[in-house]
Amino acid sequence: MSGSGFLILGVAALAAYMGISWERARRALWDVRIGRQRVSNLRHTAVQRQFQAVLIVGGSLLAIYLIARQR
Repeated sequence: MSGSGFLILGVAALAAYMGISWERARRALWDVRIGRQRVSNLRHTAVQRQFQAVLIVGGSLLAIYLIARQR
């Protein structure tokens, strides 16, 4: 095989390798976006639950205070 044949095979191999690398990078970026969105959703849910817990505890303390004050 001549030098140009090896060069063509080398370029084809490089193109295939770069295509595979590009696809892996694209998928990794997509996975990172999905992961960030999941983390964001989890944080938002955690803040909501903490707020609900604070409201429940605050309401309970207010009820106990009002009951104790009337006695």
